[in-house]
Amino acid sequence: MSNIILKDMKKGVNKELMTFHEMMINAEDCISSLQNAFFYNKLTPIKDCKSKVSIIKRTRSDLTQEVIEKMIDDPDLKPYGSIPGNLFSIGENMEKLVGFVENKISESILFSDKAVRETTFLFQRLIEILRPTSDIILARNIFLSMYVQESQLEVEKSASEYATLHEDRLIKGICNQASSSLYVNMLNAIKNVAWHSKEIAVKLGGL
Repeated sequence: MSNIILKDMKKGVNKELMTFHEMMINAEDCISSLQNAFFYNKLTPIKDCKSKVSIIKRTRSDLTQEVIEKMIDDPDLKPYGSIPGNLFSIGENMEKLVGFVENKISESILFSDKAVRETTFLFQRLIEILRPTSDIILARNIFLSMYVQESQLEVEKSASEYATLHEDRLIKGICNQASSSLYVNMLNAIKNVAWHSKEIAVKLGGL
């Protein structure tokens, strides 16, 4: 265990660090469930995801103001001070994704095979971002941080390209408005989850 983590334990915030770590694991599990729900067109995996999203969003309010101020004021702990806000934003965008996938399945909205492949790919890349981000919270590893940052840029670039190509197909009348709007909204939510995960990695990775 690193000296930094030992120092954090002495300051009485190790419980909070473990909570942050657990919330990122929950986020990874939730995206994996959404990926399965989306790909197999099944609502069942969404149930577990909903409860985890609720817990993730509650993390910021569950932390006492005293602990948050300690994180912000202490030079060693200050980088952790922004994590509750980033976790809340991750939870908000995951909540949107839950609604989008649930709506797609419930309303039987069809995506093209291309859109399904692209969305499934981005879900998988998001899982591969969330996993090391959870480790960074405890390990504060520069190499993991660089991996998350590079992966986030790839997700953003791919999602933006997919959206642009999709808009072209919509203009040409290849795609319908209902599926198009849902698809683009999903891409934006995925990009946002990746971005806030990257922010955590940036804050903690270089220490």
